[in-house]
Amino acid sequence: MKATEKKSITGKLISCLIVAIIFGGIAALVAVADIAPGSGIMATLFVAFLGAIIAVQLIPGMMLLGMMLKGVASLFRKAEAHNEIK
Repeated sequence: MKATEKKSITGKLISCLIVAIIFGGIAALVAVADIAPGSGIMATLFVAFLGAIIAVQLIPGMMLLGMMLKGVASLFRKAEAHNEIK
């Protein structure tokens, strides 16, 4: 598989995961929120919008966590490589 094809598949997968996270956040907040039955569609849309905002904030948080774990793992690899040289 070529590198461009691999990047394309990875990009599509990440985009699909981001969309799934956002829709999951919307669905979770709408399901949990206690909206009165007669309040209308605007109240539901407002709660759905809040769910989307919360879900979108998860994406940078997960990226930050991944980069932190990658940095910690690279520290151990550098220490092992440094010990092998001695």
